[in-house]
Parts: sequence; C-alpha cells; structure tokens
Amino acid sequence: MIKKFNNLSLAIGIPGIIIQAYGAIIISPELQIAGSVVLLVAFYYYAVSKGRHPAFCLLGLLSIIGLLILGALKDKSGSEEVAPEKGNSKGFLIFIAVLVFLVFAIPFVNSLLNR
Repeated sequence: MIKKFNNLSLAIGIPGIIIQAYGAIIISPELQIAGSVVLLVAFYYYAVSKGRHPAFCLLGLLSIIGLLILGALKDKSGSEEVAPEKGNSKGFLIFIAVLVFLVFAIPFVNSLLNR
C-alpha cells in the first residue's frame, strides 16, 4: 500500500463520512451530496494506494458499505510502505462495524429525543 495516498484518503474520508452522517441526521440532501463528493475523492486516493484503478472510487457512492468492499480488496500496489493488511484487517472491520452502528444509531436516538 502506498502510504502517501493512504494517509490522504484517511484525512479526506473521515470528514466525508461525518458530513454525510450529519446530513442524514438533520435531513439535508445538500450535506449528504457534499459528503458523498468528499468520499469519492477519499476513495480515489484509497484505491490508488492499493494499486487499484481509480474507478473504484465510485464505491464511495455506497458510503460505509463501499469502504468495506474497497477495504477487503487485495493490495496490488507492490509497495511495502505500509505493513501488510493481514494484521490490520480485524481492527479495520471492527472500526467499520462501529461506524455503521453509529450511522444508524444516531438518527434513531435523535428521533427518540425529538418526541
């Protein structure tokens, strides 16, 4: 994995997911679209960091599910800048599971508080 592109994808992707989730909470299509655009850019860098075609960035349209798919793909970059994924895959999946839970739990809690 190419470390430079991986770091860029992380720095851009986290705000993208937050913007998208916040847009879902306050029911703002504009924020959801803005978050999706930011995620597409982050997914572009993540796909390139794994040595994949940049078109894999379109998985950003699936939000966190797209991240799970892209994260599960094998690294074809041939670069050893980042440690092999074998040791990190379990932590990555736990991180994504927590994010998915939060994305669904926050609107539910918000609806309970607004009754």
